[in-house]
Amino acid sequence: MITIPIEPDDIGVRLDRKVRKMLPLQPLSAIYSMIRGGRIRINGKKTVQNYRLCENDILMVDVPETELRQNLKDPNSTEALASLITTDFYKRNFSIIYEDENLLACNKPSRLVVHPGTGHSAHDTLIDLAKCYMLNKKMPAAEEPVLVHRIDRDTSGIILIAKNKRFLRFLHTHFRDNQIKKTYCAVCHGSPKKNEGTIDAPLLKTLEQNSGTKVVVHKDGQHASTTYHVTQSHNNLSKMEITIATGRTHQIRVHMQHIGCPVVGDVRYGNKELDKELFSKTGFNKRLYLHAYRVSFMHPLTNKRITLTAPMPEEFLNVMK
Repeated sequence: MITIPIEPDDIGVRLDRKVRKMLPLQPLSAIYSMIRGGRIRINGKKTVQNYRLCENDILMVDVPETELRQNLKDPNSTEALASLITTDFYKRNFSIIYEDENLLACNKPSRLVVHPGTGHSAHDTLIDLAKCYMLNKKMPAAEEPVLVHRIDRDTSGIILIAKNKRFLRFLHTHFRDNQIKKTYCAVCHGSPKKNEGTIDAPLLKTLEQNSGTKVVVHKDGQHASTTYHVTQSHNNLSKMEITIATGRTHQIRVHMQHIGCPVVGDVRYGNKELDKELFSKTGFNKRLYLHAYRVSFMHPLTNKRITLTAPMPEEFLNVMK
């Protein structure tokens, strides 16, 4: 247990909020679990997440010291980045499925952001984890990993990371020429009229007051084409293999909604009532059931075809049983 005295500014603050600042790499669900399980204690005793901190309280936390990012002298330093390798966050989220001198392919878990942006603490993204990996492998300091493409925060699966900008340019050429084929798996509510088909529906970005940027099917939108094949149907759920000829924002999710088969767990474009019914009856993991599971392309330097597969998440298999 790590012992942390309560500072004057902490008095009256909820326990879960204090711990969240101390452990920015831990999801809130994990923090709640640690409080319930006694891994986070006040004055040596188990407590509740909404406990208000008092003067002279002693906070005790059962985590590796490297998880306490607030104790770092400079959270944005190279040393802080390299130290990520000892954290549970790194072990939980960084999984390499292919590597050579120029390329990394990772299996990104759902809910992990790929690139820093507004509202994210330092070093809590996939690209940060890739930088940490390269630092600890003693790779050339002048080279930094760069995302070749992106997938949504809530989508899991394969993502390609170039180890240098030269190789990135090669792969971007492949993307522009549609030489990289990405295949997704989705579990959707309902079943399409045909077991396979192509959805050609233009997509337009809109700005909504309450939900921010949203994509809709609209005649004035950009061309978007999605091909699907139903591989399994059961209990008003369909498991589909999906490929996209274009890479528009939220393309698969919007197109599946457009044909009446919203992706399970899609809080933006899905069916909230069907999701609530499914998750309450089964207790399955609440997540977006969309997974980028296969990527195939010609390696720009070897001219050999590479086909990479990310294992199907266990919940995708269980939800169809």
